Amino acid sequence: MIEKEYLANRITNANDAELVAITYEGLINTLNDGIDYIDVKAYKSLNKATQKSREILAELLATLKGDSEVAGNLKSLYVYTNQLITEGEIQRDPHKLQTAIKVLTPLYEGWKELGEREGKKEGEKPNASLNGPKIVAGMTYGKGQLNDHVINNESKWEKG
Repeated sequence: MIEKEYLANRITNANDAELVAITYEGLINTLNDGIDYIDVKAYKSLNKATQKSREILAELLATLKGDSEVAGNLKSLYVYTNQLITEGEIQRDPHKLQTAIKVLTPLYEGWKELGEREGKKEGEKPNASLNGPKIVAGMTYGKGQLNDHVINNESKWEKG
């Protein structure tokens, strides 16, 4: 349950590039699960993992727009990855799934780095004394009561 809450929080606070990175991360994790299922001969679980992997790939494929060279190359990588997943499941070959992970990892790392850069841009604040708000207000909830607080220009919290 904590993992789901953590993931929901990550998704809620992610920028567009980070959302793509999270999608790749989920795909890679699912493929790693598939490798583990092959190792322990849990073939029903392997089928579920590969099906989930294909669904994630379909989502990534659906996001491609236009007929640019980048879109064409990504489409080719997704089709190749899908082929590796299918062969890995049919042949119960963990090396096929590992190859799929090797194909996806640089894409994941690129989107992750882009998301971090975008996050830094969004997180940068101009000189607060020139452009920032003069007063920040907030509310706190206590047992059976609601308190207003205001931060003044001296950066001190006061009762509102």
